[in-house]
Amino acid sequence: MKLSEELRQARFLAILRHIPADRVLFCAEVFASLGGKFLEVTFDPSDSGTLRHTGDAIRELRREFPHLCIGAGTVLNVPMAEAAADAGAEFLVSPACSPAVIETAHRRGAAAIPGAFTPDEILRAWEAGADLVKLFPQSEWGKVNHRMVWFGRHVCDARKPLCDECEMAPFCPKVGVMPETLRSMLATGAVAVGAGASVFPPAPVERHDRTALARQIELHFREIVHG
Repeated sequence: MKLSEELRQARFLAILRHIPADRVLFCAEVFASLGGKFLEVTFDPSDSGTLRHTGDAIRELRREFPHLCIGAGTVLNVPMAEAAADAGAEFLVSPACSPAVIETAHRRGAAAIPGAFTPDEILRAWEAGADLVKLFPQSEWGKVNHRMVWFGRHVCDARKPLCDECEMAPFCPKVGVMPETLRSMLATGAVAVGAGASVFPPAPVERHDRTALARQIELHFREIVHG
């Protein structure tokens, strides 16, 4: 089964963003124990050693959790794509569409998930060979009573003229992604939704509080099942 089809079934991707190195395995273990499947580790452009640090994290996760699907996020260029692939990343997520990154992903046997926002950008990403398209950037405009009104309208409006050409997988790792918004996000026709801070909140991660972290992850899974 293609990775894009597996993600369509899972409907959710958890993002390890700015997680301390000594907490990465802890977060992954709790996530996996509750049935999680897709896990993304992001590069940090502000870290001069991000190629090595992120690569090490991906490599360790692949070794300790071979049943998880591990990928890299914030893949901005070919060196990042190569480093992620060397570490065993199975998918590469980018905030924009780089044909070179997409080509590198496919050459190394990984799925390419570039970011796009407008219909023109989405179509260009698809034509460049994207396996799925990440809707980016995302904001909290139109957020009313935990319903991503603006988000939903944008996805629906963008899908109408493109539905025969593209399948979109909007991941929203920064703003507005929380258990209360997952149902409305998936109801737009999104293939899957991704979240980081709401899945791995700093407090329980820092305290190594397994119970609190598991409770937070379960809240997301519950909404996805009902969504």
